[in-house]
Amino acid sequence: MSLYDKAEEVIDFIQEDKVTLNSENWLVLLNAYSQQGKLQEAERVLLSMQNSGFSPNIVAYNMLITGYGKSSNMDAAQSIFRNLQSVGLEPDESTYRSMIEGWGRAENYKEAEWYYHELKGLGFKPNSSNLYTMIHLQAKYADEEDAARTLDDMKKMGCQYSSVLGTLLQAYERAGRIDRVPLILKGSFYEHVLVNQTSCSILVMAYVKHCLVDDAIKVLQEKHWKDIIFEDNLYHLVICSCKELGHLENAVKIYNQMPNKKPNLHIMCTMIDIYSTLGRFSEAENLYLELKSSEISLDMIAFSIVVRMYVKSGSLKDACSVLETMDEQNNIVPDIYLFRDMLRIYQQCGMLDKLRDLYYRILKSGVTWDAEMYNCVINCCSRALPVDELSRLFDEMLSRGFSPNTITFNVMLDVYGKSRLFTKARKVLWLARKRGLVDAISCNTIIAAYGQSKDIKKMLSTVREMQFNGFSVSLEVYNCLLDSYGKVGQLESFRNVLRRMKESSCASDHYTYNIMINIYGEQGWIEEVANVLTELKESGLGPDLCSYNTLIKAYGIAGMVEDAVVLVKEMRENGIQPDRITYTNLINALRKNDEFLEAVKWSLWMKQMGL
Repeated sequence: MSLYDKAEEVIDFIQEDKVTLNSENWLVLLNAYSQQGKLQEAERVLLSMQNSGFSPNIVAYNMLITGYGKSSNMDAAQSIFRNLQSVGLEPDESTYRSMIEGWGRAENYKEAEWYYHELKGLGFKPNSSNLYTMIHLQAKYADEEDAARTLDDMKKMGCQYSSVLGTLLQAYERAGRIDRVPLILKGSFYEHVLVNQTSCSILVMAYVKHCLVDDAIKVLQEKHWKDIIFEDNLYHLVICSCKELGHLENAVKIYNQMPNKKPNLHIMCTMIDIYSTLGRFSEAENLYLELKSSEISLDMIAFSIVVRMYVKSGSLKDACSVLETMDEQNNIVPDIYLFRDMLRIYQQCGMLDKLRDLYYRILKSGVTWDAEMYNCVINCCSRALPVDELSRLFDEMLSRGFSPNTITFNVMLDVYGKSRLFTKARKVLWLARKRGLVDAISCNTIIAAYGQSKDIKKMLSTVREMQFNGFSVSLEVYNCLLDSYGKVGQLESFRNVLRRMKESSCASDHYTYNIMINIYGEQGWIEEVANVLTELKESGLGPDLCSYNTLIKAYGIAGMVEDAVVLVKEMRENGIQPDRITYTNLINALRKNDEFLEAVKWSLWMKQMGL
């Protein structure tokens, strides 16, 4: 209950007890109704007051004018103002102030301005509320000269410069005309801004917020105060503001005109992040190198920003170098976000030892694991950790109520499948299906696992289940079927799969062709191998490293050792570098065909190559 409601309760008691009201009582009663917008009751109170023998009172009429102003009924307020002389009263300072406020609420600048000038012309002073009202109206409807005059009035009344500046910026910001402020701030007012750090900061931040970068730079260049620490903090705040608002080019513009370009960790790290977002990686790297060559020690946040910069630019090797530099500083403790970045970098670089060491470092760090951390560790460390540890981690994740994502489920399917832990793999698939997270990759992964263990029956059962659940048979599944049928010697089924692929218009990839070359080569069907090679070249794919290695093996089985040697030369001509498997297959082919001297020569060559 408001104080005015309580006042009404008191009024009811007075009326019940038939207490005779004095002038002050009547005014209190009138004010209570006026402030609550109950103007009809207020009018009756004024009439009753006059009927009770009290002469007209300007205070009473001012209360009514205020009430009508708050209710946005300025016609009634204007009528009362004009009738004051008819009841023998003259408007006073409060009358004009109330009229200014009322017309201000009505958004009528012309009327508010008239009463404002009348107020001053009669020697009265506007109050702070009047000044606030006028500057807000002028921001919307007037020119800069009118606003400048109001600012002068504020200064004459002793208002603080910083307060006046705040009011001015708020008014023009609301009006959407902040670009007019530079035209208003002149003379002594602008001089104050240039010598006062707080006012300077307020103005610069307002300009930057509304993309008036040139005006902000002008203020920064013309300022009179000198405080390097405060200045650096202000520039950092301004640059961060540009970044948060998405005005990255403005941040670059402000940074490039900084007078004090001594290395500053916070400013330069923010700029590295901004340059990275803009794709200007050379400039970002230059800032990092400048920081690195200075005496400033990078902190954890700085290292995180630099690492992400290199990751965005695709320079994973440089990202690893930064991480090595960070590890040399024993006082750097990565947070959960940097740990996740490190995991992803080491995974993409295939650095299994680093992944393993980092995993146990994370366990000892005491960092609190969330769902994203569990997903990240399992996904990145699947090849670096023992299956038992991955299984323990996965079970712990579930027991703590965290939800694995689809990738995590698929990784665990792959891990269990390759380890032939099919009971656990089926449980993972059941969990994923229950949560609606099974995708085609999930099915492909479990099918591949059955294929590697040559469990044709379960593989076919899973394929049928995959189709039943609405997934089409993918190229990966066809490849698994081909590989499995070929390795167990079910060549009729092998051909049926190839026929189904063609009927479904499923295009072959390198893996498909390589499987065919391998299976036909194992059978010594060199003509079929030649046909597959021709088809591979006509498809536009052309042989890859695995294709050549498989062909060399097939030619060795068929006794075509000279053709196998020619293939090595062809590989180099096509820009494919032979690997250890290439030379091993060639040497085996030579030995199998009694070309022992040539086999020795290639063995020596292989050793010289360091393979």
